[in-house]
Amino acid sequence: MRYCAVIGCTNNTKHLQNWRKQFCATHQRVFGTCYCKPPFHLHSFPTERSDPDTRRKWIRAVNRKKTDSSNWQPTAYDRVCSRHFKDGEPSLKNPYPTEILGYEQLPLVRQSTARLSVYQRVAERPEVPAAESGEGQETTASHLVQPKADAETDNSQKFDHTYVFSCKCTEDCSCSGCIVLHKQNLDLRNELEELKLLQSGKSKQVASSKSTEQFTDSLTKTDADVKRYTGVPTKAAFDALVTYLSPRAARLQYWTGKKTTATPARTKFGPRSPKKTGPLRKLSPREEFLMVLLKLKLNIPIYFLASLFSVSIGLVSRILNTWIKFLASELQHLVFWPEKEVVRQSMPTNLKQKYPTLRCTIDCTEVFIERPRNLELQAVTWSEYKHHNTVKFLVAISPNGMICFLSKAWGGRTSDRVITRESGFLNLIDPGDLILADRGFTIREDLLLLRAHLEIPPPSKGLEQMRRADTMKTKKIANARIHVERAIGRMKWFQILQGTLPISMVPLIDDIIIICAAIANLLPPLVT
Repeated sequence: MRYCAVIGCTNNTKHLQNWRKQFCATHQRVFGTCYCKPPFHLHSFPTERSDPDTRRKWIRAVNRKKTDSSNWQPTAYDRVCSRHFKDGEPSLKNPYPTEILGYEQLPLVRQSTARLSVYQRVAERPEVPAAESGEGQETTASHLVQPKADAETDNSQKFDHTYVFSCKCTEDCSCSGCIVLHKQNLDLRNELEELKLLQSGKSKQVASSKSTEQFTDSLTKTDADVKRYTGVPTKAAFDALVTYLSPRAARLQYWTGKKTTATPARTKFGPRSPKKTGPLRKLSPREEFLMVLLKLKLNIPIYFLASLFSVSIGLVSRILNTWIKFLASELQHLVFWPEKEVVRQSMPTNLKQKYPTLRCTIDCTEVFIERPRNLELQAVTWSEYKHHNTVKFLVAISPNGMICFLSKAWGGRTSDRVITRESGFLNLIDPGDLILADRGFTIREDLLLLRAHLEIPPPSKGLEQMRRADTMKTKKIANARIHVERAIGRMKWFQILQGTLPISMVPLIDDIIIICAAIANLLPPLVT
């Protein structure tokens, strides 16, 4: 239980608990649930570490003594209630307890023990009768006493303004007026330092934002620069994407980890985006979009991106994780399965003569990843073809070279046939369609059930020399299938798919594939 340490005061936490249980006639409820103010508050003593001077003055004001007349020190349960403060609580003007202290109040500051001046000592001497003293003594006494009158005259001066404080003390004066002025002076100095730091921080932030804008403008100055650094074909296309994404990106909630990312509140109309999405952004949506494309196109390390954009490494990581998911959601509509009539209208002439019913060409490609620590994941992602840990996904292109289908990423050990069956690709096939593929796609039976056809090169395993007809058929299919390799090459123009993908970015591989394919579809058609 905590209690007031002032002599004769019985306020404690138990009294407050009893008061909260009483009934309030004004609000018709108990005091603990109504809006009435409690009868008193208990204030802790300042700690020795935070404010030792104020703590000593509080102890002196309380003026308690132990039974052995030794100095008293407050414990963790000692408090001073609000009734002993002039303002009801410690304030800047009245920071010490001065009311109803249970004794005649002592001065909080001891009087100076400096030697009294010669004038004061002479003035305090008893008067010497004129008969016993000589003329010289009277002259000396009157001469010495005269400055006292002058001092009294000086002290009785009245100032024109009420805020003028007059003090005849020394530099180490500890009177109440000097203490208040000293504290106000310290507060003003601290406030000035904070304003200076704030101003310097704002100026640095403005300078940093200007340099970031100049850097962004320099990378997106011409069509060649935009295509070289971002993969987007033209500057106009880049600006159009920024214009399209900016309204949605303005309310993005940054990814901060699986456990700490807040879930938007749900209403009867669906999830509601929060009004406040976190602290103010250091980068604009255009700069964040450019940062993500630089990472995908050039595979720049995160720490180097942080230096380029003058932000922290943690912020770069949050931007990448947030924007990759966001871009995949917004750009996935650029990778779509076209209708059969649209395919026939846009089919190149040479393919229309060779394969008039061609619907698409499919192939699988792999991306290197770092070796996982888990042995089971190592086995699932190991590719015998690449002799490395990889992820594999299916790509389908229309006859004019546009990427029209992407599967989810699978472990490198998975066969092409399994990926094709489990990806949902077969659900898009119509009767009479023709599919071009490589020898590894043994899905002829699956397509026959859908009344579709598969065209793959004839087998050559175990043969010393292929027949002339098989050779011509292989060449014909290869000339048509080369375009799917070119489309995959457009995707792997983004260097993040060329190197070894860090294990931390493997969970984002599906979104990265969608973004690269969507931007590749913005380029002119491969086959005309």
